[in-house]
Amino acid sequence: MTDIKTRVENAKKIVTGNVSMLDMLETEAATELMNWGITLAAQIAQNTNGLDDTAAGQNMEPRMKALRHFLRGTGNWAAGKYDAASRPDLKNKITEQWKTMLGVEAPADLMKLLHLVDDAKNTPHQLILKLKETLTLTK
Repeated sequence: MTDIKTRVENAKKIVTGNVSMLDMLETEAATELMNWGITLAAQIAQNTNGLDDTAAGQNMEPRMKALRHFLRGTGNWAAGKYDAASRPDLKNKITEQWKTMLGVEAPADLMKLLHLVDDAKNTPHQLILKLKETLTLTK
């Protein structure tokens, strides 16, 4: 049976080994999103503590997939790749991915936050920080 520390490190590697999903962002924003992804991957792996490897793999697979989709969607959103018409779909995806990853609901006012990308005062890095703060409060 894999110890939890190894499982956490392996989960982190899944995120760090897929840096191309953040190519749409400048370095500061990509680093912030990558670090958040690493933290979330570690949480996902920690939640498998006490499970055997088979059960842990079955538990983590959909959650890590949701994390990868979440990071890619968040990066594209922060880079301004979702227009106003496509943001409701993005909100639904982020909400589903967040719940799959961590088992908690995303905030109801997430849609309001997703429109911050239209405000030129917010850099992609600031947008990621705001999303992180909002979603972290829901855990």
